Amino acid sequence: MNSYKLGIIGCGNMGEALLKGILKSGFLKCSEIVFYDKDSSRRKYIEKTYKIYPAGGSIEVSVISRYILLAVKPQNIKNVLEEIKSNFDCRSSTIISIIAGVPTGYIERKLNLNVPVIRIMPNTPALFKKGMAAISKGRFAADEDLEFSESLIKNIGDYVVIEEKYQNIATALNGSGPAYFFLFCKYLIEAGVKNGLSLKTAKKLVAGTVIGSGITIKKSEVGLDDLIKMVASPGGTTEKALEEFKKNNFKKIIYDAVESARKRAEELQDSMD
Repeated sequence: MNSYKLGIIGCGNMGEALLKGILKSGFLKCSEIVFYDKDSSRRKYIEKTYKIYPAGGSIEVSVISRYILLAVKPQNIKNVLEEIKSNFDCRSSTIISIIAGVPTGYIERKLNLNVPVIRIMPNTPALFKKGMAAISKGRFAADEDLEFSESLIKNIGDYVVIEEKYQNIATALNGSGPAYFFLFCKYLIEAGVKNGLSLKTAKKLVAGTVIGSGITIKKSEVGLDDLIKMVASPGGTTEKALEEFKKNNFKKIIYDAVESARKRAEELQDSMD
């Protein structure tokens, strides 16, 4: 019988974001969670900050947990799976992986079991409970595993459930996407400062605009082309700016960037032996 509802292996930024959201929402109690991180200073920080039990290693986490959240770096997943393999019981435990580029099939092969695996691609706004995640079921995952994972993610934002074959494009959109927006916002802010605004003012204007625009996209019943028209009056300032985007083939830049990210996700997936 599992002593803990959730065990976390690897507690970096994303693992901590999940942990923080779970505890703050009351979805799970401190007494229901165990964790392990190979970095001793990180272990001390997590234990002290969140008052959860620090296991002695990955094996202990896998033995005493109903759900095992793998939040290690991709280069460390092979060693972790080798460590827990001999003690893992697929009849009583399910793995939830938030590791980029690691297919559920890889975890199944490495453990050599019909192990239930849920794959999730979250993103960094989860740190502020505004994350967006893509969730997929492995071959042996049950509906209850999916439902638990959905409840888990709800505490750090929103999610979509997709077939695993679409995880690479999801990685290119929601996984990498925040960096695209950060870069775009960086240049907007710099343009504001260049024209005399203080950094603080330019940042507030841009951040507020991006947040408001995102909410508008989510809640509006009209399409994006119509939303653009609502802002871009004929002969106005916005129209002039949009003409520059078009002249410099902004569409191609975006398409090429997303495609590069998707292909890299495929390369990382294919490199998993």
